[in-house]
Amino acid sequence: MKPPLRIGLIMQGGTGWMGGAEYIRNLILVCSHLPAEERAKFELSLISGSPLDPGFSRHGLDHTYELSAALPPATFANRLRWLLDRRLLGQRNSRFVGFAAGRFDFLYPLTYDNQHNIQVSLPIGAALGACRWAGWIPDFQHRFMPALFTAQELAKRDAGISALADDARTIVFSSESAAADFRTFHPHSAAKLEVLRFHTYPDGSWFEGDPIAVQRQFHLPGRFFLVSNQFWQHKNHAMLFQALALLRARGVEPTVVCTGHPADFRSKDYFNTLLRQLHELGVAAQVRLLGLIARHEQIQLMRSALAVVQPSLFEGWSTVVEDARALGKPVIYSDIAVHLEQNPPGGVSFQRDSPESLAERLAEWWQTLPAGPDLAAESAARARAVEAALTYARRFCEIASSAA
Repeated sequence: MKPPLRIGLIMQGGTGWMGGAEYIRNLILVCSHLPAEERAKFELSLISGSPLDPGFSRHGLDHTYELSAALPPATFANRLRWLLDRRLLGQRNSRFVGFAAGRFDFLYPLTYDNQHNIQVSLPIGAALGACRWAGWIPDFQHRFMPALFTAQELAKRDAGISALADDARTIVFSSESAAADFRTFHPHSAAKLEVLRFHTYPDGSWFEGDPIAVQRQFHLPGRFFLVSNQFWQHKNHAMLFQALALLRARGVEPTVVCTGHPADFRSKDYFNTLLRQLHELGVAAQVRLLGLIARHEQIQLMRSALAVVQPSLFEGWSTVVEDARALGKPVIYSDIAVHLEQNPPGGVSFQRDSPESLAERLAEWWQTLPAGPDLAAESAARARAVEAALTYARRFCEIASSAA
């Protein structure tokens, strides 16, 4: 009998990048729901460079490795050997390689910056030997929105992606759009490109929760739109608030509830700028800022909302859109290429740089959409989402099995 494929998932993100953490969490979840005969074909481990958040579920994992405890100890002999590896062989990752090689058959994802989470520098391919791996590039935001990055950040990201393009035999993208960008920017890379569109697995507890109770917990009105994005500049909250001001001048005053971490590491004063804008535009009373809330609370608010609004100017593949799809909740989304590729059922797009276009969409749905969960729509969406999530899991396993 063929032994199970030993897959090591590398933890991403955290409070500073919730999308990365959710990407890994959801990938574990979809794999855990494969039929038993398929799940038995692989072992799934999580590799984390720092202690996991207490709320991070280990369900679906065969093993969890926290590197501070799992890596070979930094004894004098080991440090001497690692130093010789660096000086004589140019191998800077001996400590991680000593942990991973022989323990895993496939590692995913290595990115263009692995120092921050697992202290690994590229290249690493040859050192891992028989342990295969795949890179992951969520998007090329820095190429399209360079003003949001410092010169140092731009250079670091370009250098990291170039190193990944040269070292990886397989690179995964969450969208055709990102894969096309890679071909444009790195036409000479020999890596095999794989598109793995992720889909949210609709946890059963979502539909057992009490959305009305969560509404009351946050003292929210019965009708509202929901925006669930971190307060980063490219998430485009500023234009959303401009759209609300346009509607207020017409006597239309929808309530918008915003969840998400209220900080942008690239611009420490940005959230305060948004607060000032809300008051200057006269729409502060219409916008409820809840900050970073628990995942189950966010889901219940999404169930209660009239619709989800996703005004972002750039995404790799929007988790918010996928969550809404899984709940059968309509989405008003900006017309960026990735959102159009995601194409959520019942959604409508608006011109990404036009507050007037967004205002029209908000006004129409504010007046016509019913409040509260639509149980029939949720049931149908849940069935479709489960099937899409299992397809996603099988596609991941296919990539893991066939990666060079």
